[in-house]
Amino acid sequence: MPVIKVWCLPKLSEKKLQTIFKSIVSVVEGIEELGLKGEQSMKILFPTDAMKYGLGTKIIIEVTGLFKKPKRTKKVLARLAKGLGTALHRVFPKALVECSVHPFNPKQGFWISR
Repeated sequence: MPVIKVWCLPKLSEKKLQTIFKSIVSVVEGIEELGLKGEQSMKILFPTDAMKYGLGTKIIIEVTGLFKKPKRTKKVLARLAKGLGTALHRVFPKALVECSVHPFNPKQGFWISR
């Protein structure tokens, strides 16, 4: 399951966070090659930062835990990065938004409880 972390957000209302959450889900679902549908197919996190200075001026989106699959080519992952970055930049047009996607190979070590 991919984990999408959005770092360095300023303090936002629950409603605004839910809007961003839904936008992220929509971007991921819109990339057919990923084969992900619904918020249950991904984990979206908004970690808080101990230092408030600068929050909202630079926003980092980090995608990890996305299993490598044949359809998940470099071009597809680039589309995911651009889609997520663009979605956040729409909400924070003055911010520098950066998105990185780190594909995951479960053979490198993986465990899940069932």
